[in-house]
Amino acid sequence: MPVAFLQAQKQLILLKGETVVARYTEGEYFRCKLKNKERKEGKLIDLTNTQIITSNDTLLMASVESIKLRKRKINPTRGFGGLLLVGGLGYLFIGSLNALVLNNQTGADSQDQVVPLAISAMGASMLFLHKPYKKVKRHSLRAIDYTSRFYELRK
Repeated sequence: MPVAFLQAQKQLILLKGETVVARYTEGEYFRCKLKNKERKEGKLIDLTNTQIITSNDTLLMASVESIKLRKRKINPTRGFGGLLLVGGLGYLFIGSLNALVLNNQTGADSQDQVVPLAISAMGASMLFLHKPYKKVKRHSLRAIDYTSRFYELRK
């Protein structure tokens, strides 16, 4: 596609401060929840400063409560869930190593494995079980064009 064609597309971005949390271009599939708890979805056709026009409906930006994120990268080193997961696995490894070195056993006792496995399971559930929708409450939802500093070329 020519660069001029890509620059003519508007983008819908969700900003938190100066960071872009989510980005959608015209032609992408978009899902959201409205403030009246109704779910809307469709392909983005056009964006204005106050409206989101999809293939199924026209939505006011002020009525959008949350947006479904397309992809969520899971980083186990960030947050409390990652700390629990890594800490529980580390505790299990150190306990097994301790039992092997000090007691010359082939493995740790099953009672010794309950606590670290429970800690790891709690951390994994905090990391992998998440809501797919991002609240717009403390964010800014904007339609931008190629003149904005937040605009990003996509191929």
